[in-house]
Amino acid sequence: MIQEVLKAFVLISIAEMGDKTQILAMAFATQFSVRKVLIGIGVGAFLNHGLAVILGRLLSQMVPMSTIQMIAGAAFIGFAIWTLKSDDEEEDDDEPKIQLGPVATVALAFFLGELGDKTQLTAITLAADAHYPFMILVGTVAGMIATGAIGIFVGKKMGDKIPELGLKLLAASIFLFFGIQKILQTSPKQYLIPTFIVPVFGLLIGFVLYRVRKLIQNREKGIQSEFKAKSQLLHEYYKHIQEDLENICMGPKFCNACQGHQCAIGHAKDIIQKSIVNPDWQIESKKIELSYKEKPFFDEEILDSLVDTLWLIESIKDPKKLNNAHLIRKQLETILVGHSIRNVEGIPSYISEIRRENNALARRIEGAYKMRKPIEDRILNIGNRIHNIFLIEIENGYLLIDTGYSEHYKKFKEALKNRKISIEDITYIFITHAHDDHVGFLNQLLQKTQAKVILHPASIERLKVGQNAFDGGCSSVMAWGFCYLMKCLGKGDHRFQPVDFPERYWIVTQKTQSEIEKVLSAKIIELPGHTKDSMGLLFGDRVLFCGDAAMNGIPSSNNIIIWIENLKDYESSWMKMISLDFKQVYPSHGKPFNKEQLVKNQQKLKKIRLISLL
Repeated sequence: MIQEVLKAFVLISIAEMGDKTQILAMAFATQFSVRKVLIGIGVGAFLNHGLAVILGRLLSQMVPMSTIQMIAGAAFIGFAIWTLKSDDEEEDDDEPKIQLGPVATVALAFFLGELGDKTQLTAITLAADAHYPFMILVGTVAGMIATGAIGIFVGKKMGDKIPELGLKLLAASIFLFFGIQKILQTSPKQYLIPTFIVPVFGLLIGFVLYRVRKLIQNREKGIQSEFKAKSQLLHEYYKHIQEDLENICMGPKFCNACQGHQCAIGHAKDIIQKSIVNPDWQIESKKIELSYKEKPFFDEEILDSLVDTLWLIESIKDPKKLNNAHLIRKQLETILVGHSIRNVEGIPSYISEIRRENNALARRIEGAYKMRKPIEDRILNIGNRIHNIFLIEIENGYLLIDTGYSEHYKKFKEALKNRKISIEDITYIFITHAHDDHVGFLNQLLQKTQAKVILHPASIERLKVGQNAFDGGCSSVMAWGFCYLMKCLGKGDHRFQPVDFPERYWIVTQKTQSEIEKVLSAKIIELPGHTKDSMGLLFGDRVLFCGDAAMNGIPSSNNIIIWIENLKDYESSWMKMISLDFKQVYPSHGKPFNKEQLVKNQQKLKKIRLISLL
């Protein structure tokens, strides 16, 4: 009996070394966890070898083996295309869909890959004269898993050194190679002629190249696969929360010695350390009684760590990866409110649960959670791409960056209503400069809200006048043509309703700037040139709202705004923007664009000669 197991194991191992299924195991190892790939190999091999004789005989009587192998080849090509799926291709979660998991995917690939293969034939031959057929099955499956494990080991080692895009291309190439090979080996000869091969493979190659191009574009945009993005998010959370917990911990001066699992923070530190060492490790969910009440932890630090944890849970949304995070959440909640919160189905319901315990704490958590979201997730464009009106979620309400023309006010209110945002929720209005398309309905907003207006000192007089200044000139012939056309159509005076609400102004000065920046969690950047009162807002190292310091679209060219008051100041502002550390520019006109475009077009500034409109 043992001899038959060993015999089957050795023969299958030899047959599989360097075979396509071992290489497939290597490819799958770059996408799925080791455990799931091994289980998939075992299931696929068991089904294939266990049913090999019966299924093989039945199919051979009904369908030629060459046809079966052609189907397997087509499946491999399908796996190649699936591997090249771009990370931004999302399906509607509300629609019912059938989706194979990692284990089923691997099992199917190995089951199809072994149909009619030498290992299946070996299993049939060994079982034909075996005293213990089941032992033959045990040996063949063990051999498949062993050779697959070797492939996985190699695949994982490669995965540590090769970029994600390279791994996808490698895995897809493997699937594609064996798929095409099977089809070419089993297709009838009358179809193996240029008339059939060229169009079919031309379409296939074209589609594959299209997929590869999308992957490359996504990489340039910084889009990651969901798997890698979640893994990176978890790793960053663990490192960040580890630092936070070290700061929260009272240390030996208070505790004499670390109480470990008897302390909420001590236990959390242990969980984080294990998670950093082994990212796949997850603690078993269980109720843990903790001793903490006698320790004077700082609420602000606990709240900050809790918000980080809540944001991670909302971002990952994968229960299998969140046991550790949920336990840390419960410990932090216990410190803040005396017990853990059960309802974590979503942030709104979670805040409601906290509000039942402590309304003030609920408001603090809600505000801090808003600010924890990336700035890109807090931006709403209430205008259109021609005239952007940006609304940004902040800790207490919303920050509005500029208004549109006065005639845009009605649509603005409708857009807020559709998003279930009250106009009274606008707490601050940041004016990038006093032009009619940026302050057109500022009066109406100030009458309907209690918002403070953040503005440049030079904007005050311009708002009182109620008209754009006409110093300077057009930046190009096309810009001049556009401005002249507007003038001919009777829209060249650029007037707006004068604004005079000095009691509502928060003027940006050397004394007030740092306080304003603290409230907005952003840095104010002076960007004169388009107008002398032009300003922008920089959020961390991510986003710059530049007003009209740059533009993206007709009638501008090279991102240069169509009207410039002072060309020298405008050039200096571009150099200032380029020197800042950020990723994307959000102009008041046109789509957001990468900072690299500013760098690319800076030389175009040297060629500008302002054209007077008079």
